[in-house]
Amino acid sequence: MLIKFLEKRYEVIQKLKTTGVLDLYVAKDINDVRQKLYTIVCVSDRELARKLIPFTTKENTSIAFKDLHESFNLEGKYYIVFQYAQGETLQQVLQENVYDLKERLLLLKNIFGQIILLNMPECFIYEVLRKDNIVVDQALGVRFNYFFTEVDYYWQVTSKNCLHRINELVQELFQKELTDKSVRELKDFSKKLKQERLEDIWECYEAYNDFYENLLWKTEHQEIRPRRIWWKAWDAFKKKIPVLKAVLTILLIFASGAFLLKSLPNPVLSEDGITFDQIGTLQIQDPTQNTDLEQIPEETSEEDLEENLEENLEEDLEETSEEDLGEDLEETSEEDSEEDLEENLEEDSEEDENSE
Repeated sequence: MLIKFLEKRYEVIQKLKTTGVLDLYVAKDINDVRQKLYTIVCVSDRELARKLIPFTTKENTSIAFKDLHESFNLEGKYYIVFQYAQGETLQQVLQENVYDLKERLLLLKNIFGQIILLNMPECFIYEVLRKDNIVVDQALGVRFNYFFTEVDYYWQVTSKNCLHRINELVQELFQKELTDKSVRELKDFSKKLKQERLEDIWECYEAYNDFYENLLWKTEHQEIRPRRIWWKAWDAFKKKIPVLKAVLTILLIFASGAFLLKSLPNPVLSEDGITFDQIGTLQIQDPTQNTDLEQIPEETSEEDLEENLEENLEEDLEETSEEDLGEDLEETSEEDSEEDLEENLEEDSEEDENSE
């Protein structure tokens, strides 16, 4: 298959994929002696082509975006030509696990550097940050492929979406170090990405570049070590804290319920019905069962009453002392003498009246 446009002649080598709205090819320009390879996107849907034009024309993109080779209309279809990168993808490199920490740090720095250098639109940053779209050479240089995997999402992409992709990439590249928490700088950088404390790709690159040199020095001097066993134990315990909180909360609820049930009135079923022995901390005692009070018999005869009165009188007389009796006699004698005097005075006064 040959795609002709002006003096260009693109010979299709491989068809990568086809959808209802576009076809994707790998081709070469037969007029170019360098035999460079290109990714050609053939968009047959006019509405999709209209939306892609602002991102895929030389007039609307940065001159630094050299991966975009050209775009043109031909026979009612819109063609976009990108440079095609050959080599191992980042996905293959990660599966082989051949790079040490220092090499992976440099690899991420090169990914950032290439994105900043190309100054590409955000929709293509979001596209190339897929592991299958990043091609790594022997010198850890980086190139990108553009496969239009999520083309329907291109015009909705924001800086936050791109930073989310970078965070996924960081998690893949440094999975071991982040799991062992052996590199504090990487942990802090990943935390910033997760918490969305970085605004855009440039700020993300600056944050990474700030600790990159210091981290390289540590790797050269073998100062990076996984945390010791007690740190790992503490981290494991912190992960269990939410579970422990839930268990303690349930136990506390049950204990509170048991205490409330215990402190409620305790009814006792008897012949007279339901009675209560306790209300809260207050003890309730049946007066009929009080041993301190003398029980009064229901039927008492007159003789028994007289005997009880006599016994009570005798006890009262015995308890009364002689001194008390003397005092009572003196009081009664004084009272009698006063009464006699009053009577004598009255008699004398009556006699005087009669004599007159």
